[in-house]
Amino acid sequence: MHLLYLSVPEYMQRSQPLPSGSGQEDRLMNSGVQRYRLISRSVFFLLFLLAPVLDIFRLDLTLGHFIFLGYDWTLELAPAAGQSAASVFSQLFWRLALPVLLTVIVLIVFVWRWGRIYCGWLCPHFSVLEWLDSKMHYWLGRRSLWEKSSSGARPGSRTVLFFWILACSFLWAVSLLSYLIPPLPLWQGIFRLQVDTYPLIFLCAATVLFFIEFTLARHWFCRYGCAVGIFQSLIWAANPRGLVIGYRKERGKDCRDCHACDQVCPMRLPPRAHKQRKITCTQCRLCIDTCAEVQKHNPAGSLLYWASGDDARQYERQLPVIIAREQE
Repeated sequence: MHLLYLSVPEYMQRSQPLPSGSGQEDRLMNSGVQRYRLISRSVFFLLFLLAPVLDIFRLDLTLGHFIFLGYDWTLELAPAAGQSAASVFSQLFWRLALPVLLTVIVLIVFVWRWGRIYCGWLCPHFSVLEWLDSKMHYWLGRRSLWEKSSSGARPGSRTVLFFWILACSFLWAVSLLSYLIPPLPLWQGIFRLQVDTYPLIFLCAATVLFFIEFTLARHWFCRYGCAVGIFQSLIWAANPRGLVIGYRKERGKDCRDCHACDQVCPMRLPPRAHKQRKITCTQCRLCIDTCAEVQKHNPAGSLLYWASGDDARQYERQLPVIIAREQE
């Protein structure tokens, strides 16, 4: 009888890195969820670039205060002799303590429930990470310099990648500096090649640092060097009911020799493993959609899915037992 699902040898073929130009990556990114994720990341990346230019949010060091939605955001504190203690406390509470406290509470509640979903769906740095992964995969046949190549490098690949990474690094350096000094004069100085000394030093140093990071340590930085990401991971890891990549353990033999989900993960995590081994998961769903692509001829569907609530708690309790049973 004809089998409707992939055989073990076919799974083993899938366990190797996808060859560049295979077309499967394009089909994956054109799936419904990944299309929405691409839109959200693109919009937020544009917002990241334009926010200081449009005075949506930035810290102007020349003025000494924040600018938020076009307005000066200051504490409005007068010299001590001209303002009462109650007035000082009121300004500090309403303009500093309360906004910071509310922001922290909202972030904690959000991260407690959904984990590092900001990283996978909005973060500008993670967007560059995934984009450079795809470029390296196309030109070198591998997603980073530390991985084995699935195909030969294309002619001129090193030169092309050098300029791509250099352009990304310089763009990031300029974007960060535009949050600290008036952005329009900065961009005008860059186009006219007339940048002041200190901004020029910042741009050169930041470009070099970003170039090193984008070339050698993209996902490693996200896992171990990003303070915001680590903060999110620790909060999410403490919630057994939080959103997590679930694994249909009762069908574990269907993918015993398949590692397609491992290969596609931008953070190089094992999606089928226990939560503690993937606390830096960004909820990008690439592993879920890849599994669905591999299992597209299987009526039972994907083995990976988004689990939350009691389902996530039960999954985390049973997974170590199931894995041990399958390894016997």
